[in-house]
Amino acid sequence: MTASPPSLLAQPLRIGAVTVPNRIMQTAHSKQYSDRVESDRETAYYVRRALGGCGLFVAGNHFVHATGSIKGFEDAYRPEGVAASKRMTDAVHEAGAKVFVQLNHHGAQAQADGPDGPRTVYAPSRILSPSTAHAARAMDHDDIAALVDGWALSAEHSRAGGFDGVEIHMAHGYPLHQFLSPLYNARTDEYGGDLEGRTRLPRQVLRAVRDRVGDDFTVGIRIVANEFHPEGLDGVAMRDVIARLRAEVRLDFLDLAAGGYHNVHYVFPSSPMPYAWLRDDVAAVKAANPDIPVFGVGAARSVEEAEEVLASGVADMVALTRAQIADPDLGRKLVGAAPVDAASPGIRHCIRLNQGCLGRGSRGLPMSCTVNPLAGRELERGPRPSAAVPQRWVVVGGGPAGMRAAVELAHDGHRVTLVERDSELGGQLRLARRVPGRESVGLLVDDLVRDLAAAGVEVRLGVSATVGELRELGADGVVVATGAVAPATTSLALGGAYAGGFPAEGTIEAFTAVADPDALGRRVALVDADGTAYAAGIALMLLPHVEELELVTPFETVFPHIGAGYDRPLLLERLGAHAGFRRRASHRVERASAREVVVRDVLTGVTATLDDVDTVVAVEPRESVGIAGAADAAPRVVTIGDAFAPRTIDAAIFEAVELAYDVAGLAVLRG
Repeated sequence: MTASPPSLLAQPLRIGAVTVPNRIMQTAHSKQYSDRVESDRETAYYVRRALGGCGLFVAGNHFVHATGSIKGFEDAYRPEGVAASKRMTDAVHEAGAKVFVQLNHHGAQAQADGPDGPRTVYAPSRILSPSTAHAARAMDHDDIAALVDGWALSAEHSRAGGFDGVEIHMAHGYPLHQFLSPLYNARTDEYGGDLEGRTRLPRQVLRAVRDRVGDDFTVGIRIVANEFHPEGLDGVAMRDVIARLRAEVRLDFLDLAAGGYHNVHYVFPSSPMPYAWLRDDVAAVKAANPDIPVFGVGAARSVEEAEEVLASGVADMVALTRAQIADPDLGRKLVGAAPVDAASPGIRHCIRLNQGCLGRGSRGLPMSCTVNPLAGRELERGPRPSAAVPQRWVVVGGGPAGMRAAVELAHDGHRVTLVERDSELGGQLRLARRVPGRESVGLLVDDLVRDLAAAGVEVRLGVSATVGELRELGADGVVVATGAVAPATTSLALGGAYAGGFPAEGTIEAFTAVADPDALGRRVALVDADGTAYAAGIALMLLPHVEELELVTPFETVFPHIGAGYDRPLLLERLGAHAGFRRRASHRVERASAREVVVRDVLTGVTATLDDVDTVVAVEPRESVGIAGAADAAPRVVTIGDAFAPRTIDAAIFEAVELAYDVAGLAVLRG
């Protein structure tokens, strides 16, 4: 039998002064596990993924000056951070990987109120920050000199702290990118105007860094390959910029990105973005720079096709950042090695909703992961021991909470039966994956179905479990994971979209509407009292089937609970692209009758009538579904996910995994 050729992903790569063990990397990403200096939590996160097969990390957003510090991030300019960095880098090296550090300043994207008090927000020119809407101060020559010194000092500290290289951040609308871009740089002095002027500060920074760390240390840049803006720099222009920077100083790698906060869905691509969203631009940069390593961000058509990026010559390393948040063993799985933790035999896919990672981070919370709630909790949630005395568990409900709970309990050695009243597993995920742009949710369904089979869970479909039937199974424990439904009447004691409760005529609930959207008629009023991604998903599913959709909401803006995942601009763009989309924020329904809906502005009291409405679709916060008398079904009954309180996929999976840790703890105590 002919042996398979060794994986290209497993090949080492020389990058400047260092050789990385393989071609799989994690680019810099915000975690908020540390504050000012590296923490044990941050170290444990990296070590776990190094053991799982990642060859190179870029530790992200270490700030070079006090004017750019942000709570929850490291400050590279502080000398007291060197020892903490050395502890982290030593641990990563011992685990078999290499680690660079990204040096940055948030500039106009920083808040005007910093961790140490109010401060000035800086930019090349006076602009309104696309991130915070603060008016930035145009940097003067003293400001520029201070940042150049800050980058050089931070690079020196980084080398002393044991990092294998530094990455100078010139992307994502941060200061060095802003100096490069005509979108932000309107200066008329030597730092603006033509290519020579706009590259002057980035070239000064690179020269200062190289002079400080020497030629025997790896220095590279993160830079946008394309701004994707009609008035910005396209791929050709950015390749000219890269050539000008390389003419100034030796660069050892190019780490590519795209866009800025002016089109933030390119900075933090979510599920509506295609997988290989930057592939062509990455390939073009590599073709123009064949002599140095290029890191392929947004270049793989799927996680499983990561090796193809190398084989086709698109890039020299494959960046799989969120994919390794979701599955810390991804590197080992891709090269055919056994995972460190066998809980998931196949790849556990990132579903790209940006809820647990970027969504939490944008609210000042530590990063987590929708499908991997252990991300960032490696110190407190280690491997669970197999059950010394296996128990009999019955899980009722085949949605994400029920499926994951069954997988986790079975993996620990318990005998698990899952019962689901429908003929198909997935619960509300089956609805979510039909939303345009959220098809990636189907990956989660497929992963959980696969893991149920691998763990040996007995699955019974088409079974509605009653308390009596559950008692007959003689289980030690029952997990109620029966999910939630769209309520037929309002369940809100305060607030809501209806002045007098649901109107009786012409109103249907959301699940019924999306089950047969072609039956709704030409003109639909969507009355949203929910405001979350669930409500936006209903709107996105209905839009292609109607000529006009009038969104009525009591909130001050449409879908106010969306935005933390950085895909709000893309959502609004999709809504606005439909010629028949209309919106009425800060409005409640006074009354609805056949073909007519009367709404009132909650601020002014002015009423308006929507005529010729074929259907009113009520999007109310979902309502939990339980099992009457469930507390008597077994010695222990636990309710998780939407069955306890309707929330997100993150909450469903988090509680499923926490249940398994709780059961393992109880087993130890009883032993």
